[in-house]
Amino acid sequence: MSASACPACGLSGVELIARHNLAEQHALLAPADATLQQELAAIAALAATEYVMLQCLHCGLEFSSPMRTPPSEWYRLAYAALNLYPAHRWEFDEVLRHVRQGESLLEIGCGTGVFLEKCRRHGVEAAGLDFSAYAVEVCRSRGLRASRVDLANQPDLGAIERVAHIAGFHVIEHLERPAALFQYARVHAQPGSHLWLSVPSNLRAVRWFGQRDCLDEPPHHMTRWNAAALAEIGARHSWRMIELQYEPLTLRAAVWWISVCSPVYLRWKAAQRFRSRWVERSFRTLLLPYAILRRLTTLRHLSGHSMLAQFVHEGRAAQANSNGDS
Repeated sequence: MSASACPACGLSGVELIARHNLAEQHALLAPADATLQQELAAIAALAATEYVMLQCLHCGLEFSSPMRTPPSEWYRLAYAALNLYPAHRWEFDEVLRHVRQGESLLEIGCGTGVFLEKCRRHGVEAAGLDFSAYAVEVCRSRGLRASRVDLANQPDLGAIERVAHIAGFHVIEHLERPAALFQYARVHAQPGSHLWLSVPSNLRAVRWFGQRDCLDEPPHHMTRWNAAALAEIGARHSWRMIELQYEPLTLRAAVWWISVCSPVYLRWKAAQRFRSRWVERSFRTLLLPYAILRRLTTLRHLSGHSMLAQFVHEGRAAQANSNGDS
């Protein structure tokens, strides 16, 4: 696959949409720690010194060039500074609603085992994989089944365990080769197995209003997904997408986002007219009718942080199409 070919649909035809300065990225990740910024920059430079973001003209996937992720040490430092392992995700409950007690599940990118622990409490036989040796050790110390696997380096499959469900929560956007996750999942699947993947929603407020999110840019995220791109990459690797769910956004959160991203609010903010918290809150109160109206009409599709794609394995029929894909 050529460097400019889309990692989702495999077709050429892209446009440049952004350039990312790594020094600026690291300043946003660790604004109060210049030493950490320097450490992150030095480690990131082992993969790339600069990134651009491209958008596929066919499926709309946004992806990095180069598609090179930093070493695991970069993630360890960044995650320690930002505490990015969540205690709970909306999609955890959504997946478990479809998994029966006694069924088997494999989680790719299990981290320190938050979801695995939840599976154990629900009577689900679950095992996890992660590229971080530290995360795997934490899982094992809690009595959870976990193994170290790096999808970027053609993992040794070892003893193949077939499972009914495979899950990956906010994993695929970190991969140099997103196809590797689908290929690896296929090895552990049986006909009719389900694959569940969550990614940052393309309808969440940050994206909808064009706000910058340094965590949704390279080197942290290599790709930004939408429904068409997820369906395309799944189909190329024997996985048919059957449902895409968006995390709900409460009315309160939606109204807040609509208010603080409104043109009049942004003009007042730029003019530094919010000289106290009371003034800012009072101003947002005045915008409440406007924000509610927009939420109920033009912004009714605004979502929470994540979207969850559900795929079903269709056997070996499409396997030949994905052999050799990158």
